[in-house]
Amino acid sequence: MRVKGCDPAGCQGLCCYDGVYLLAGEDELIRAVVRKYPDHFKDLPADYLVDGAWPDGTKGVKSATRPFTFTTADFPRHFNNTKCVFATSDERCMLQSLAVELGVHKWTFKPTACWLFPLTIKDGELAPPPLPGEPDPDYVDDSYPGYVTFVPCGKLAPGGTPWDEAFAGEIAFFDTVDQLPLWANRGLSLEEIIERAKI
Repeated sequence: MRVKGCDPAGCQGLCCYDGVYLLAGEDELIRAVVRKYPDHFKDLPADYLVDGAWPDGTKGVKSATRPFTFTTADFPRHFNNTKCVFATSDERCMLQSLAVELGVHKWTFKPTACWLFPLTIKDGELAPPPLPGEPDPDYVDDSYPGYVTFVPCGKLAPGGTPWDEAFAGEIAFFDTVDQLPLWANRGLSLEEIIERAKI
């Protein structure tokens, strides 16, 4: 599998179109971060985390979305014209930019599903996006034919980079993690998390 890699400016942050579903405990971490650094998150709506339902019926807590009109030529017809409320106007993430400002690892506050994308976890190991002809891991039916294979970084790029090179940072970070989500459910205060995550 060869890919182009991540280019948020090129795709307008298409992977963020529906927000992100959170692993258990990630909602508490995000709420604590927003409470501690309100100036950084002043553009968030009051309800920045909501209850959601994926097209296959899976339910969970996720980041809220706001209207956003994608202008990319290959915008998938089954995607919504919305974007995660943590996305910024320059196609970045408020949670990641705060981590960088604080001098901690850039993915310290970022939900697992975000920093791993477009990789998935299969049998405890990281798996690349599927090759053409292989099933999209988020396929539901003809009305929702998938997710990862519909964004540029999840599509085969014959002239691109081998997936394990393109996503070497994600693989290295995953290999250092002994528990997902990274910080949730460990009984650490936000201050302790920030101290441990300093780079």
